[in-house]
Amino acid sequence: MRSWWLARQFDLLALFLLASATVAILIPLWSPGIPNPGDFLMSVHRIYELAGAWENGIFYPRFGLDLNFGYTAPLFQYYPPLASYLGLLFSKLGLGFIASAKAVVSVSLLFSGWGAYVYASALLKNRFAAFIAGLVYLLSPYLLLVIFERGAVSESLTWAILPWLVWSAHGYFVTRQRAYGLAVAALVAASMLAHNATALFLVPLVACYVALLALLAHDAASLLRVAGAFVLGAGLSAFYWAPALVEMGLTKSTEFMFSGGTSVEANVKTVADFAQTSLVSLYAGPERFRFAMWPLLAAAAGVIGLVLARRRRPPMLWCWVGALAVMLFIQLEFSLAFWQNVPFVRYIQFPWRLYGVAAFSIAILFGALFAEVKLEAKRSVWQPVLAAAGLLALFAWFSLINLRPERLPIWQALDETEINQQAIWTRGQSGYPLFGDYTLRTLSIDDRGLALSRPSEDPMRLPAIAAPEKLEVRAENPFRYVLDVAASQPWTLRLHRPYFPGWQVTKNGEAVAVGPGGVGGLVSAELPAGEYRLVASLGDSTVRRMANLVSLLSLAIWLVWWLPRRRWWLDLTLVVSLTLFLSALIIYFQNEGRYARYPATTPVQFEEGIRLIGLDLPKTTYCPADAVQMRLYWFTDRSPQTDYKLFLHVATLDDTGKVAQVDTMPFAGFNPMTRWEPGELVDFVQTIPLENVTPGRYRVLFGLYNQETGQNLHVVNAAAPLPGDRAHLAEIEIVDCGS
Repeated sequence: MRSWWLARQFDLLALFLLASATVAILIPLWSPGIPNPGDFLMSVHRIYELAGAWENGIFYPRFGLDLNFGYTAPLFQYYPPLASYLGLLFSKLGLGFIASAKAVVSVSLLFSGWGAYVYASALLKNRFAAFIAGLVYLLSPYLLLVIFERGAVSESLTWAILPWLVWSAHGYFVTRQRAYGLAVAALVAASMLAHNATALFLVPLVACYVALLALLAHDAASLLRVAGAFVLGAGLSAFYWAPALVEMGLTKSTEFMFSGGTSVEANVKTVADFAQTSLVSLYAGPERFRFAMWPLLAAAAGVIGLVLARRRRPPMLWCWVGALAVMLFIQLEFSLAFWQNVPFVRYIQFPWRLYGVAAFSIAILFGALFAEVKLEAKRSVWQPVLAAAGLLALFAWFSLINLRPERLPIWQALDETEINQQAIWTRGQSGYPLFGDYTLRTLSIDDRGLALSRPSEDPMRLPAIAAPEKLEVRAENPFRYVLDVAASQPWTLRLHRPYFPGWQVTKNGEAVAVGPGGVGGLVSAELPAGEYRLVASLGDSTVRRMANLVSLLSLAIWLVWWLPRRRWWLDLTLVVSLTLFLSALIIYFQNEGRYARYPATTPVQFEEGIRLIGLDLPKTTYCPADAVQMRLYWFTDRSPQTDYKLFLHVATLDDTGKVAQVDTMPFAGFNPMTRWEPGELVDFVQTIPLENVTPGRYRVLFGLYNQETGQNLHVVNAAAPLPGDRAHLAEIEIVDCGS
């Protein structure tokens, strides 16, 4: 009993010290700014995009709403979502988007050290050695590179999951306890949802580890049991990885991934440039993606110690020697045959992404050097403890000295106010990878071209259409529109969204053929004359529906497995019932629960076939320091010849004066009107700042004008036309909200 109590006390002390070390390591990360304007900023924007989807009632979006200048792009269809959801959780708790991303990598590093300690304790049966392993893993230069130089939030989760997955698989094989099996399935799913490229290596690595356990124990039955948990984990995450894999060909991402500087061929190394030339770890310059020097020395010490004391060490340590050797070998140019011939492995892009496996192997092997240190033997323990402390202090110096922001040349001064739609679009104009990585093949121009004006002589201009006499938006969220239509002639509808399998259009409940159209490959449907209700929505393709079903079934099995053992027929009944219930719940949220807005009909027709057809104004009462935010719904029967600007005036009720105004192009100029296609339904948010406006009632007036001539576009038809080709939009009230 006393030894158990002492062990628990040491566990708590070790976890506290590892947490304290993590905090000390991460202090520079929480300096103002971001570590990387590439990977890290894209992680921040993914959280921002996910938060925007939730605000629109879309809880598992396939698309990022602001990508490609509001046309959207299939961000979450292909990029693993776990880090973004964790970031969203921190955001809901009150952190900004940058702080939320930093919180995710901070928690990842914390659980990396804790996981290494827990696993090493189980393997080495020595908590002091496990503590050394946990600290060495925390100090691994590659884990710190991932956070401080690359800012790869999703990948940082991978290196937190790895030790816990090995620990749970080991525990399930040895003890057969259900809790370990549940953890294995959940962690396999988490690894695939965290960073699918590294999961292609991590999951097979842990599977090989369990196979070696089975070989040593001559226990094939336990191997099959663990394999079942792995399969269940793959099923839990199938809703993401199966569509991402099967539908990868819909985008141009493979050309980007498999060619140029992002290809495997460009990132393997020669023996001469494999390792860094300095004992102090380098996080900048041409050597930053070489393997750090001091971990190689620690690995050599660990392997030599294992050879000398092999009979007193767990044989599974040789698994980590093998993993280390393999991971280092496949960094070299000799391994190109592996990268070029084994299916799927090229998706890793950069072989050095697997340094994390090597770092974990080194931590376990180095910790094993102290597996015979018994803290109870007070007379003889001080020498190895001092040696360990000295070595760890040296490792800390080597790893941490270059982690200050002033020594990281790509650290960028950026604050929370700069995380917004305008900033994303500004970066998109100069080739933001978050746009280009997910460019659909149906887009016939460069993604940056979406923000450029279309020349009047463009041969890709489509002819004008016969517009319906009535087109009203009854309900909407970014991927689901309900329209009421009255058309005397057949016409074409195009949404301001790229076509993707799963888009469907129904007319009074009957399916209408839909496909890509125009330069942007927009969702397009040819519609008949008549009066009808039209619903256009992004649903699931066949592969997505099947993958969703597999994940729901797997989740039901996982939940039922959690319960005490029952008769098989009762378990089967529970699995089927849970699957049906979860399916119904998801269908509800994807349909009836998903509408974000119910716009008011505000028909105003201008020349050149441009019509305002709807307005969503969430409130009509404001304080003097507020801003009026509205969503405008437009329809055009042809591509305008001119990039018209929109003016919005807050005027007195008698129209004798303006108290606020804004003049802007649609989408803040990032999607000019000449880019609009015939038959396109376009909606965007527009804001009117109210700066010290006197309390009272006012009218919001609007119109369009040619920015070259200053001439207002003629209003052809409106319920309340005003002199000067203006139209009434809404009435608002400004009230004194006090100090």
